[in-house]
Amino acid sequence: MDSTASTARSILSCPRGGNVVIDGIPYTMAELEMQGFADDGGRPTFLCPPEQRLAYAGRRGSHVVLVMQGALGGSEAVRLTGTLRWLRTDACTCCETEWEEVVMDVANVMLVRPDGEAVPIPLDAFTDRGLDLNDGVLHRNQDHLNNHHPDELRDAVATRTYLPVDSILATQITSLSADGFEFQWVDEHGAHSAHTTFDRPARTPEDLVAGVRKALAAEIC
Repeated sequence: MDSTASTARSILSCPRGGNVVIDGIPYTMAELEMQGFADDGGRPTFLCPPEQRLAYAGRRGSHVVLVMQGALGGSEAVRLTGTLRWLRTDACTCCETEWEEVVMDVANVMLVRPDGEAVPIPLDAFTDRGLDLNDGVLHRNQDHLNNHHPDELRDAVATRTYLPVDSILATQITSLSADGFEFQWVDEHGAHSAHTTFDRPARTPEDLVAGVRKALAAEIC
């Protein structure tokens, strides 16, 4: 498997920052007021408020250059060029917040090294389905579980250890892989750790979420 493509997909799946140039005009991510961003099989997908400049650009089919840095500690960046395309308008079922979904049809991919060298990546290597479950996806999901599902983690530890949930003071997933995860918890007796193995290794991000849900016996998003 192409290591440069793997690195580039990990950056796209778990970025820590970047900038966008739309029809020659540069914007920061904050200026675009995005409500969400995702890597859909190597295709950047943006969620933005209705009537926002990114939504207009998607409807126009604007040319775009996207440069992103990764959150995993490396110094490389991924540089994508292509066109924006408006996909749909959607709304949250619980709060009725609306958003526009805009995708980027990628035409060119480069991995930019710390010394400025730009390494071209073939598009078919970048969009290889084998890269859908990459290090960036694993890191992003681990952070999501720890930051947004502490109650489910405490319940899972309590069930596993036969301890009252109130006695579990803190929990944390310390490592997440396609095969399972390592987790730690603190109770009145001190710190502990354990490993959970999925019934079968995850091959896709959807498999990963399903494996975590089953292991925790919880409905997580």
